Amino acid sequence: MEHTYKPSPSTKVLLGVLILLGLIGLGYGFATDPARSWNNLLINNMYFISISIGALLFYSLQLITNSAWSAMFQRVPLAMGVFLLPGALLMLLLYFGLPDIYQWAVPGIAGTDKLIAHKQPFLNVPFYMIRIILYFTMWIALFLVMRRYALRQEKPGDLQSFYKSRYYAKVFIFVATIFFSLAAMDWVMTIDAHWYSTLFGFRAAVTSIYYAVAVIILFILYLNKKGFFPAMNEAHRHDFARYIFRFSIVFGYLWFMQFLIIWYANIPELTAYYYPRFVGEWQVLFYAEPLINFAIPFVVMMSDVVGRHKVVMPTISILLIFGLWVSLYLQVMPGSTGVMQVGIMELAVWLGYAGLFLWLVLHSLGRSSLVPSNHPQLEESIHHHL
Repeated sequence: MEHTYKPSPSTKVLLGVLILLGLIGLGYGFATDPARSWNNLLINNMYFISISIGALLFYSLQLITNSAWSAMFQRVPLAMGVFLLPGALLMLLLYFGLPDIYQWAVPGIAGTDKLIAHKQPFLNVPFYMIRIILYFTMWIALFLVMRRYALRQEKPGDLQSFYKSRYYAKVFIFVATIFFSLAAMDWVMTIDAHWYSTLFGFRAAVTSIYYAVAVIILFILYLNKKGFFPAMNEAHRHDFARYIFRFSIVFGYLWFMQFLIIWYANIPELTAYYYPRFVGEWQVLFYAEPLINFAIPFVVMMSDVVGRHKVVMPTISILLIFGLWVSLYLQVMPGSTGVMQVGIMELAVWLGYAGLFLWLVLHSLGRSSLVPSNHPQLEESIHHHL
């Protein structure tokens, strides 16, 4: 059996159709409602960049914690970082639609809004674009370095590359956590320019690992079904399930604490963010967010036996894929368009992004062996047991 995954012609055609569907959805959106389209671009950019950053954080965590159980699968989260390259271009594209997303980007707004005028040294278009370039320059540079040293481990006895991988994993964790927190505040929190939360950026960075693990699980189960990772066993599924369970608790804690502190403080400029979401037309999504992202995964994955079941684990992972979209939609749309519109355009654009993401990751996985054959912890990973 081959050790390198090659997407079938039918898979390539399907992904191509999804990308085309996304382009058609965007074209229709820009022709009928440009503001809605720009905001959907932001939501999907943030969605898949979060998954890419989260996957690389997961990969880095495995290295610095010396987690041998995952050595067999580490090429999968590493490959997911490839979306950062087109993600940078797609974020820069938002330059043309900033006034449709951010109140502070509307020309002349500082003359009528004193608070935005006070924040203008930070919230201005040139500095915003410069920060995007700086963020992606750091992330992409570190991703390429980590990928280079990971692929060098194909050489027998090349422990130096493994140690280098661990070193750059430490660097990436600090850089990604700090600057993705800042990026989330830039790209999403400033939509509501009169509001702020000291937990917002940290929550985005930490929960990115949560959703990335869900996607990693689906990739690994798909590849396993295709005959790859034959050594995968119940112990591996158990460890992946524990990640979902533990991060569901983290998500629940951060979501509740951000809401509780702001709501209890009763400061008008802060509660103004939650009030329309809590009692307005967004109420359904407001309650759906913790239900999908916390309550259901927490209850279902609490049992070790149930959590690692071959049907339960991918089902919860798919639920979290939907949960991330709900979370981002609720963060973006109320403060930008102010109207809840969920229809064919939203679905088409998301499917287009998903097709691009899958094409990039599967192509990246096909450029090297799925299993790092000379990884110093591979044998321990293969013989991992409960």
